[in-house]
Amino acid sequence: MSNSQINMVLNRTDIIEATKGTDLNDVFVSCKNKVTGVSIDTRTIKKGELFIALKGRNFDGHVFIENAIKKGASGIIVSDKILAKKYGGLFVKNTKNSLINLAKFSRKRFKGTVIAITGSNGKTSTKNILASLLKIFGKTHSTYKNNNNILGLALTLSNLEINNKFCVLELGMNNKTELAKLSTLSSPNIVAITNVSSSHIGNFENEKAIAKAKSEIFEGLIDPSLVILNSDDKWFNYLKEQAQVFSKEIFYFGKKPDSIVKIKQLITKGQGTFLEINNNIKLDLKNLPLHQTLNVCCALSVIRVLKLAEKKVFSKIYKLEPDIGRGNYLKISLDNNNYFEIINDAYNANPVSMIAALKNIYETSLNNRDKNIVLIIGDMLELGKNSRKFHLSLVPKIIKINPRLLITVGKDTKTIFNKLKNKINCTAFQTVKDLKIHFFDLIKPKDIVLIKGSNGVGLFDFCSQIEKPINS
Repeated sequence: MSNSQINMVLNRTDIIEATKGTDLNDVFVSCKNKVTGVSIDTRTIKKGELFIALKGRNFDGHVFIENAIKKGASGIIVSDKILAKKYGGLFVKNTKNSLINLAKFSRKRFKGTVIAITGSNGKTSTKNILASLLKIFGKTHSTYKNNNNILGLALTLSNLEINNKFCVLELGMNNKTELAKLSTLSSPNIVAITNVSSSHIGNFENEKAIAKAKSEIFEGLIDPSLVILNSDDKWFNYLKEQAQVFSKEIFYFGKKPDSIVKIKQLITKGQGTFLEINNNIKLDLKNLPLHQTLNVCCALSVIRVLKLAEKKVFSKIYKLEPDIGRGNYLKISLDNNNYFEIINDAYNANPVSMIAALKNIYETSLNNRDKNIVLIIGDMLELGKNSRKFHLSLVPKIIKINPRLLITVGKDTKTIFNKLKNKINCTAFQTVKDLKIHFFDLIKPKDIVLIKGSNGVGLFDFCSQIEKPINS
């Protein structure tokens, strides 16, 4: 590849070769506009990107071709011959398959290191932390937001530049065999599993079935085939056994003495966490909540197995902040210069992440005794027949916190309300819309408000609507 093409994601000859597409007008390949990236969404497409018109049950990207061109698309891939001729696009039989084939082509030519991360909790945060740290050592590409399904992965790989040194991928799953396909497509050199819990258990027979499905990530491993596991996870031994089929080098992080990143001590102070690990290294996580500790350890484990100069990352760790909706902290203005505080952990929820959030707010309360705790708890979804059990398991945690006010949102958390309504101050809303009407009447100055629930409940959007941060 010529130097002029180094900054390109793919050249036009690459695209035709990868997709086996047909240039009906001999226009696509002769176009001089450089392909600087690949897009499947005209809402976010950038000038110079190739637009692939995907078709699904409820959408058809072909409808948006003119919009893509107006925004500066350098070319289009379509599954309609008439549109291909009209707009000088590349014709393929199936646009989804063409995107996946582009991803395969891009991954095959990539000579850097691919790290794939999965887990029931913390995979997005870990991916973001690791990508941020690896940028110190070289150009790093990573999954955008949490686009961790087959389309998100294919798009991420298709945008992988040949001169990247690292590629950090987040792989998700809702059903068995899904991770095996993602792992095969990504062909990772290093695999990390943050944990296994009851997330999405409604789609599985039991938690062991989830652990088995998570272990599918090992199937795509290629040289040097390194595995990183959470030694504190209850499925550690099972995952280690599964990993040994695909890898001879298995590392772990946690409290076990032989962990590559061993947690020696954890201290919480205010909103921050102080972490001491092996080799007498003390890290100030500053703005990160307690439950992000293992995510940091997982990321550091990758740094260590790659034998990178870890001292370079310590100051970066100090500056890390949680992603929006994953424990970020804000002060919100009220009248008369008063304020309350929010811990926005509303992006998603499952039993493990909910308990982690409650533990974090409990530690926060111990370090902020002049302030009052308000809990806004939304439904945890995709728990199937176990939903009632998992929601009620939160009751002792809530009682221990002893909040000034508990607010439940949704039909499943109503079971918590019914259990606690005669023990603590609490109120229940069926929907976020109802909460929004009454929210500011319920909140007082000096409140610290934890907002936590599954994405489908709508609390994440609710947070974005009420957040008006003031200077700390």
